[in-house]
Amino acid sequence: MNTSILYKSNKKNKKYVLDYQGKKRYHFGAKGYADFLLLNDKNSIHYEPIKEKRDKRKKLYISRHSKDPIDTLSPASLSRFILWEKPTLKEGLKIYEKLFNIKILDNTDEVYKK
Repeated sequence: MNTSILYKSNKKNKKYVLDYQGKKRYHFGAKGYADFLLLNDKNSIHYEPIKEKRDKRKKLYISRHSKDPIDTLSPASLSRFILWEKPTLKEGLKIYEKLFNIKILDNTDEVYKK
């Protein structure tokens, strides 16, 4: 199984980019907007201290995007499972890897430069 790498996006309006096995890049996550990771991050301006409110926002996001295609490399799937499934990036990546049988190296401490 080839490894893909997750970086911070170099696009001004996107949060992350997945460099899929060095072949193609998928930018996802709208900058400036909350996601489940940010709602759970005490250092984020989007932090929500009440768990029930965080869970409600997650449920609303999933409902709003319920008709988005579930495709391994679609930005919708990347956002849904990495940014909205679990409260941490590490947990979201683990779920995504398991669901889609893909190995992802977390390199989000760097901005994509290629």
